[in-house]
Amino acid sequence: MKKKIVIFSVLALVLAVAGTLVYVLTNIDLIVKTALEKYGSQAVKTQVRVSSVKIGLSEGEGAVHGLTVANPSGFISPSIITLDTISIRIVKNSITSTPIVIDNILISGPEVFYEMRADGIANVDILRKNLAESGSSKEAHPQQGSTGKELKLRVGKLVFEKGKVHVRVAKLMDKPSIVELPRLELIDIGKNGGATPAEIAHIMATALVQETVKAVAKTQGERLLRKGAEDLLNKYFNK
Repeated sequence: MKKKIVIFSVLALVLAVAGTLVYVLTNIDLIVKTALEKYGSQAVKTQVRVSSVKIGLSEGEGAVHGLTVANPSGFISPSIITLDTISIRIVKNSITSTPIVIDNILISGPEVFYEMRADGIANVDILRKNLAESGSSKEAHPQQGSTGKELKLRVGKLVFEKGKVHVRVAKLMDKPSIVELPRLELIDIGKNGGATPAEIAHIMATALVQETVKAVAKTQGERLLRKGAEDLLNKYFNK
């Protein structure tokens, strides 16, 4: 009798694990989409939306399309960040392990909509503040996979390339200008035991915002210098 109970218990456990694995494998696109929207929104404290996700586990490849981060309230553009396509390459034999290993994430053509109001407050400043606050509190909210274990990921390389920033500064320009966003590469995210989805979202958004601020500051500084030189020349030659 005891042997039968043990056998039935083992079978039940095997079936439960198998059922969980089947669920994850057959619903991976929805799981990833939901995770991106949930943990992304938690990180930036505005609404993150994803149009579609397509993960091919057998090929170890995937893509995320139409990721948008809503602008904080009080600004003109509907979005502060848009990522048209995110290409993902997964280490296939890590799918059922912890952490899951993502070999490469490529984000080509990211767009950031930088706005500074007449009161001197920029939308990226609000986003940075939100990221700092969510970064200090994320440890209290671990993310769990469908098995109840904390979901951990390791990303070998994450690249932003061919990006641009749409700059609108109320006191300095009448219409938006476009600034090139330098290529950005992050290496070994979560290398020490993996990182949660919220931590990865936080790292990605923080890095992109920091590069945006640098690019805008450099361009606006050069623009102000040119304007100052033009004003001096005009003053000199129009005497």
